[in-house]
This record gives sequence, structure tokens and C-alpha cells, in this order.
Amino acid sequence: MRSRLAVCVLGVWSLLASTTSQAQPPGTIAPPRIYAPAPYDASNSWPAWGVPAYDNYATARVPAEGQYGAGPDGLITEQISGDRGFDYEDTPVDRFLTAAAKSTWIRLEYLDWRFEGPGNSLLGSPVAGIVDPSRPFQATIAGRRPATVQVPTTSALHFRNVQGIRGTIGLPTSAGTFEANYFAFDRYRNGQFLTVAPAPPLAPETQIQFATSTRLNGQPSNNLFLYDSSFEISQSTQMYGAEANWIANSPYEMGFVVRPLAGFRYINFRERLLQRGTFDQQGLLFPALVSDINSNVDNRIYAPQLGMRFEWVDQWFTFGFEPKVAFGVNQFEASVRTDRLRSAGDPTVITSANGNHFAPVGDFSVYSKIHLRDNFSLFVSYQVMVASGISRPADNIFYNDNGSTQPAGIVVDPSFKSMVWQGLTVGGEVKFR
Repeated sequence: MRSRLAVCVLGVWSLLASTTSQAQPPGTIAPPRIYAPAPYDASNSWPAWGVPAYDNYATARVPAEGQYGAGPDGLITEQISGDRGFDYEDTPVDRFLTAAAKSTWIRLEYLDWRFEGPGNSLLGSPVAGIVDPSRPFQATIAGRRPATVQVPTTSALHFRNVQGIRGTIGLPTSAGTFEANYFAFDRYRNGQFLTVAPAPPLAPETQIQFATSTRLNGQPSNNLFLYDSSFEISQSTQMYGAEANWIANSPYEMGFVVRPLAGFRYINFRERLLQRGTFDQQGLLFPALVSDINSNVDNRIYAPQLGMRFEWVDQWFTFGFEPKVAFGVNQFEASVRTDRLRSAGDPTVITSANGNHFAPVGDFSVYSKIHLRDNFSLFVSYQVMVASGISRPADNIFYNDNGSTQPAGIVVDPSFKSMVWQGLTVGGEVKFR
């Protein structure tokens, strides 16, 4: 019985072995199919994503342009870069920073402006009995010798072609456009040097001498400090500031576009005025007496503002008008320094004042853009800024004398007036898109 069972098992086993040997050619063994892992290449030079498939990576040649596709499990793999970068992961912050970098624009402008001068401010106090002391008038020296005297003014001081630059950055968003700029002008100086002509031998009283006129103990008088050699006036001016605005979106992008805006501006405007008179007693006094009166003022305006932007936009040109009104506060600092007014032994007198003053500002600009490319435009504009509540150095001096036994009474007395800045700007605008 056992022998019969063994013969049956041996027969079944022989039949199975015969069937398997007929499925493959004699002497061959089927190699396993091998799939390579996803490639890692820091140079990012793979032509596509996926898994190269070939029979045996140890012996087979990889094609020059391998074919990449799904792996044996039906999944498509992603190549991992060597440098993932800040926006490798698609987070909201990454998307915002990427969109902001692509939509930002900048503009750089050259400014050639004119600052309003101090006008015809008298460099002295009114003279009792004289209608216009800026014109030559008759006076007496020490109450005895006649003389012709003139009180100088600031009428010769002008501030034209003041050079500056302005940079603006803009960030468009779905809710509006944020724009910010910073501007600065070079320090500009203008002055006048007046010399006293020699006295005619036959009529010395006709020689025109310059003078600083003062009150006497605070009251109107004909008190004069004469300069019989020369008189110099010099004033410097400088301005810089910044501005930030939020401009609302418009449902229109072409044609006539109107957009309101709101923002804040800062203006720093400072000036220095020097008066220097030389008296040498017709060449008899050596060294000569040099008297100085210096007046300085800093205006710092902080102002929220509102405005409108009107534009006509087409493919090649943009024309715009932008009025803005700001209601701000001028934090001013003013000072006056007087040296050697009556003699070389006179002590230096320095007085100062500071405070706040209401300073509204109007800003009006007309501009145009020429769109040379999709991301570059030429920009030109004419801008006018008008401000009230500005303190200027020539108007901040109180000319007074309390007598030879007291220090010089020429001190600071702040006053305020309107000021105009205006000029041409030319520049270029680049959009990062």
C-alpha cells in the first residue's frame, strides 16, 4: 500500500516539473524587473518628473533623454530640488510674498525746483520819521556829522534751480495701492555782498553807509549801528521729507480713472540767515569791528492728508492730476545769535524759541507717463506745494537796544507766513512683473 502511494506522488511531481520546464527556453533564468528610485539632482537638469524604467540599471544604458512617467505602482514622483527656497512650501505667507514681489513698482525722479525767497524783509526795525529806510536817507553820526544811510533788505536773495531726488515705491493689493516716497534737496545758498564806496572828498556826507536800525528800550527810534566798510547777507535753505498714501482701487483700469487717497506726510524745512557788517572808521580802526547777527529756524511739519487722483489711461500714455490737502502741525525751533554788535567786548547773546503752529499744506501735481514697455515708463510732472504757518529767519529777529550798559537786545521773535515750493520732476518707473 505504501509503495503504491509513493509511486503516485512521484508521478504527479514528474508531471509538474515537465510542464514548468516547457515555459522557458532551456538554460535561461528570467531576471527580475528593476525600477530606479526618483532621481536627485541639485542641478535640476532632469527633462521631466517621474521614474525612469529599464530592465537592469547595472548593465543597461540610460537614454540621453530618459522617459519619465508613472512607476510600477501607478504613482508619479516629484524631483526634490537641492535648494528649496523660501517659497518651496505653498503657504499663505509664501503666496503673499511672491505676489508682492511680482507686483511691486519703483520710481526714481530728479527734482529741479524753486523755493520762494524771503521777499523784501527789512534787516532792521522801522526808523522813526523815515517812511522807507531801505532807501538812502539822511542821518547824523554822533549827533554832529551828517551822513547818508541805508538799511539793507533780503530782496536780492533767490532760491532757483534747487536740485533734489525722490524715490517712490508702490505695492498694489486687492484692496488698494500703498505708495511711499522719500525726497531730499541739496543745501542751497544765496547771498549778497555790499561794499561802501569811498567818500567824495568835497561831499563826504553823500557817501552811502549801511546800517542795522533798532528800537531803543523797545520803542521806535532812529538808533543806527553803522557799517562804513561792507555788509554781507547770506542765507541757506534745505528741505527733505517723506510721504505715505493709500490709494483706493477703481472699477476701471483704462480710460478715465478716479481714485481717492488718504495718507500722511512729513516735511523738514530749515533755513539759516547771516548778517555781517564791517566798521573800520574810514580805515582808521584796526582791526575792524565785525558784527554778526545769525538767525536759524527749523520747521518740522506732521500732517495727515486727503486727496484725489484723476487719470486718463491708455496703452501708451497716462495723464494725471493729483490734488492733496493736509492739515498739520509745525513743530518749529528758532534762534538768534548776536556777536560784537557795538564793540569787540560786547558779549554774545543767544536766544531761542520753540513751539507748535497750525500749518496746512496744499499739494498739486500734473503729470504724464509714456509707457515704453509693459514694465517701464518715463515720468514727468510739475508740482506746486503751498504751506502756511512757516517760520523764516529774516522775520524772526526783534531789533532792539537797551543801552550800552546792557547786553545786545537783538533777540528772537518768531513769526509765520506762507511759503511756496514748486518745480519740475523727471524720472523713470519700473514694474516688477
